[in-house]
Amino acid sequence: MDEDCVRHIELPLWISFVGVPIFSALIIWLNHEWFGVSIWIGALSIPMIVLLTLIAANATALTSTTPTGSLSKITQFTFGAIQPTNPGTNLMTAGVTTEVASNASNLLMDIKPGYMLGAKPRQQAWGHCIGIVAGALASTPLFYVLFLWNRTADVSIEQHVSETWAVPGALQWAAISKVIEGMGSSPAGASLVQTVDGIQKLWGVLPVSAAWAMLAGATIAIILESARLISRGKFPISAVAIGLGVVLPPESTIMMWLGAAFFATMEHRYIKRVGEFGWRLWVDSKEAVCAGLIAGWAIMGIGDGLIAAFLPYPSETPAAQVEVVPTSPTAATTVPAAANH
Repeated sequence: MDEDCVRHIELPLWISFVGVPIFSALIIWLNHEWFGVSIWIGALSIPMIVLLTLIAANATALTSTTPTGSLSKITQFTFGAIQPTNPGTNLMTAGVTTEVASNASNLLMDIKPGYMLGAKPRQQAWGHCIGIVAGALASTPLFYVLFLWNRTADVSIEQHVSETWAVPGALQWAAISKVIEGMGSSPAGASLVQTVDGIQKLWGVLPVSAAWAMLAGATIAIILESARLISRGKFPISAVAIGLGVVLPPESTIMMWLGAAFFATMEHRYIKRVGEFGWRLWVDSKEAVCAGLIAGWAIMGIGDGLIAAFLPYPSETPAAQVEVVPTSPTAATTVPAAANH
């Protein structure tokens, strides 16, 4: 009988077989108790979440980017259409999709850096679980400080959003939730296409142009993926890469391209000098360098936000007004203090 040679370093499979059903049931119950998601809808969402997680992991392996936001919209629209009047249904099922897909895909990206640091897959999995708990304990008070600090009771979090804290992802989720809610609250007999503020919208919420764009994107993705399957992976255009290029902000895709071009240039430069410092830095350690830049940038952003929350910049006040005693019979006037200098 052949023995599994990596059994002692990988996470035992029985943990998945036991843990997935237990935590799935826990998530279903919590969503029902806290957000009013029906038990049967929560149970129905689990197989789709597993399927979308596999798609996310495949996209991560191909592009090193996890399209969690885009995949979550599939869950959001699917189960929102089943129960459109309850925003919690589409938001929470999509939230679970995002978290499961992102954590599974992040483990894939952690494999090589983990090996570089001497951590076995089993140790990486336990470290990931510790990070989930630590992240929750750290992010909750951080969210309070950044978004709820000095906020009056009559101001909602949505009104608190500004250019400094734009949170585009959250606004996108909220907008789609409103679209789904509009679909469910549309009165019987109402026109499918309604004109709102001079724009034709489906159910009075979703612009018709956006619906056509969604249909075109889905059609193109099916064609490209079919071509890849028919050619057995030889088709040069990736539907996943094009989708990410459309969804991600331009500055992100440009920086990804520049980074890839830079490291490809370094690899070509040191290809005949394997083992030198340049090869070890720019080729062997490129994942660690990129991870350090991303983490450092994120930490700087959080630090800047904390400083802004506790030490807000002084607001600009108008120049002091002083009264000038007139030397003529005309009435006294006020001029800025700076005018006297």
